[in-house]
Amino acid sequence: MSHGIEPAARPRGKRRLEREALRKIKLHWHDLRHEALSRLADEGVPVHELQMLAGHANITTTQRYMNARANSLAESMRQARQRRADRFAQQSDDDMQVG
Repeated sequence: MSHGIEPAARPRGKRRLEREALRKIKLHWHDLRHEALSRLADEGVPVHELQMLAGHANITTTQRYMNARANSLAESMRQARQRRADRFAQQSDDDMQVG
């Protein structure tokens, strides 16, 4: 999602214009940090490692990023239940055709 801002080589003086464009979409450094930590959490990086990467003094601050991981796990569990139900239904259909 580029919001119409495309990366380009920067001649001198363009940095100010790029910063103004970024302000229009309200993109902040902390947003990028949050996205990176959330993705790492989603990939299964342990919370203590995330804490060290983020430089958080308190683990509860880091645990905020684990919400993305919890959401991902919930979706994975939902998909696993659906696959199991589909296999069970297929097995039942196969049993009825044999008998």
